[in-house]
Amino acid sequence: MSRYREIKKATAEVVGVRVVRKSSTKKAHEAIRDFIVASPALSYRHIADLMGCSRWLVSRVAVEFDVRRTRGRRAQARRKEEQ
Repeated sequence: MSRYREIKKATAEVVGVRVVRKSSTKKAHEAIRDFIVASPALSYRHIADLMGCSRWLVSRVAVEFDVRRTRGRRAQARRKEEQ
């Protein structure tokens, strides 16, 4: 099972008979945001592989929380990959 699914499952709340997915999704997105901020040397692709989700989701979460990174040749993640 992927880390993203584990996070969502752990943060899900049961209300009556149904599982409240919105709050667990919010908490999972916050976990991805924290991971993006904590590891600026990793590319979104590597973060997605580690979290077990898509690169699109990682970039969507970055946009959602306004987490900006340097782009282009001097980006820290790209320098790390080149070495």
